[in-house]
Amino acid sequence: MFDVIHWRGYLRVNKHAGAGRVIARMGKAAGEPFTLLSCESYWKMPELAEVRMSSPLGVQEPQEAVFHTLLTAQRIANPWSVTCNICDDRLYLEGIAAKTASARFTVPGVDWLLFSVTADEPGSGPCRPEREQPHDPRASACH
Repeated sequence: MFDVIHWRGYLRVNKHAGAGRVIARMGKAAGEPFTLLSCESYWKMPELAEVRMSSPLGVQEPQEAVFHTLLTAQRIANPWSVTCNICDDRLYLEGIAAKTASARFTVPGVDWLLFSVTADEPGSGPCRPEREQPHDPRASACH
């Protein structure tokens, strides 16, 4: 089951209330409500707020999760740099859009966004890259 899309972003806002307004506009643009989970001043660039949020997904199949997530993301920004891995029959989908990489955001105040989706089951996080795994020729490889 894929319950939520996890989001992380950098917003150009002065206060926590401003972040809430930008996130509400993102939800309106995406057609899904966004829930603000955290909001802190970004240590490297104090004019930005680092936010974590979620939006509902509620689908069963990996292909539905990919399709719905990409539709939601394209309503907020274009283009996205997307990575999709399947390891041991588990999906890991991630995308990044950044103004510094010529992304255009439909909501003013957004500078950078990342989305990620994994199955909502214990132990379903992303696979470790092969370079970090000890080599075992009998082990299955992530693709």
